[in-house]
Amino acid sequence: MLTWLSDQAHVERLSSDVPDHRKSTGHVRHDASRHGGGGAPQTAGDPRREEHLGRFIEEVTRRLPADDDLLILGPGTVREHLERRVCEHDQHLLHRRMVEVRASGPQTERQLIAELRHVVGAEAPRRPAREHRDQVPDRDAGEDDSWKRELESEA
Repeated sequence: MLTWLSDQAHVERLSSDVPDHRKSTGHVRHDASRHGGGGAPQTAGDPRREEHLGRFIEEVTRRLPADDDLLILGPGTVREHLERRVCEHDQHLLHRRMVEVRASGPQTERQLIAELRHVVGAEAPRRPAREHRDQVPDRDAGEDDSWKRELESEA
């Protein structure tokens, strides 16, 4: 979770105990009579996944600043669940804010901070450009350069 305070990005990491959808579902047999199945069809994964997901989304919603506009990024459908819950929460409390949702692939923390800077219109801090390779910035002006003069006179 990234927030913009005092011209700086602040990062808060939240961890979830919700299993990945792939891990929670595993192999699902839809037709028990095919391929020698013979028994009852398997259930579609962890029956409590939705419950875990709901609790996590509720925790995230509680931690969000109430007055700030939101941009929710991420892969998968969890971002849509979060948007729905935030909008319901805002409607219940009569808050008005903009909530934007965008699909995106997994991003590093630096990429997320760059996206946040872009959204708030803050320019990234720039370092001075490197000096040309032939220039040696660490040399003192008074150092002996006689070896250079010797090479130049021989040429």
